[in-house]
Amino acid sequence: MVRANVTEPRTRLPAILDTDIGTDVDDILALVLLARASEMDLIGVTTVYGDTVLRARMVRHVLDLMGRSDVPIGIGARETLTGRPVWWAGHEGQGIPDLNRVQVDESITAIDLLRRAAMQHRGRLDLFAIGPLTNVAEAIAADDSFAASLHHLYIMGGAFWIERPEHNIKCDPEAADIVFRSGIPMTVCGLDVTKRVWLRESGVSQIGESAGSIGPMLQDQIRRWWAFIGANENTPHDPLAILPALRPELFRFEQCDVRVELDGSEVGRTRVDRCGEGRMRIAADVDVEAAEEEIIRRLAESD
Repeated sequence: MVRANVTEPRTRLPAILDTDIGTDVDDILALVLLARASEMDLIGVTTVYGDTVLRARMVRHVLDLMGRSDVPIGIGARETLTGRPVWWAGHEGQGIPDLNRVQVDESITAIDLLRRAAMQHRGRLDLFAIGPLTNVAEAIAADDSFAASLHHLYIMGGAFWIERPEHNIKCDPEAADIVFRSGIPMTVCGLDVTKRVWLRESGVSQIGESAGSIGPMLQDQIRRWWAFIGANENTPHDPLAILPALRPELFRFEQCDVRVELDGSEVGRTRVDRCGEGRMRIAADVDVEAAEEEIIRRLAESD
C-alpha cells in the first residue's frame, strides 16, 4: 500500500483527549494508549455527551490506576448544540468498582481547560477528539483565537467513502459542521479505515496479562462490550484514530474538504469534495496488520 511520506522526527507535543468514554470500550483503550505514548505529553482530558460527570469519573479512575493523577479533567457539554436527543446505552461505568466515590473537580469545564491549554501551548497543542464534536465547536465559538492556537486536531468520525452517517458526527452534526469549517489543521479517521481493524481474543489476553495494573480492568471492559454487542471481537475505532499522530506511515491519506449533511434523511453523513487539494487530511487506507499489532503492543505495555 502507499503510505504517508513522513520522514522528519517530531517533538513530544502536549495533547488533550476529548472523549465520550464509557459507551464503546474503544474510548478507554484510546485513553490508555495516548497516556502511555512516549511521543505525546497528555496534559488534560475533557468529557462530552450525556452524563459527562460520570464519564469524568471513569477517566479519573483510569488515570489514577496509571499513576497519572496529575492530569486534569474538564467536564464538557452534556447536550448537543441544537438539543438533538442524546443516545445513552445505560451500561456506562459498569464493572468499575466504587465509581460513585471517585472524586472529580466539577468546577473545571471542558471549554476552560481547552482554551487555557491552547493559550499556554499556542501552536503546539494536539487535540484528539474521539466523541461528538460539541466541546470543540463550543471552544471555537467561545474564543476567536482557539482554532488558530491548535497545532493539530485528530478526529475519529465520519464515513467518507461509505454511504452512511457515522455515530460521532450524527450525534451532533451542527458541531461537526463548525469544526470542519474552522480551518484547524486536522486529520480525520473515519469508518472507511477503522472498520477494517479488529481486536480479537489473542490481543485481549495479551493486554490482560501484560498491561500491568490496568490490564485486568481493560480486559473486563472489553469483554463487557463484547457481551453488549453480542460478539467476540470489536473494532478499536478510537485507538486507531490516535495512530496517525504516532505512526503516520501506516496510513495513506487524501486531502479533501468535508461537508456535513444537517437535515434530510442522511443527517450526519460526511461528503468529500476537492480531494487532492482540500484542507483536511483524511485516512483513506491503513496497513491493517501493522495497525492491529501496534495497538496491542502499546496497550500491553507494563506500567
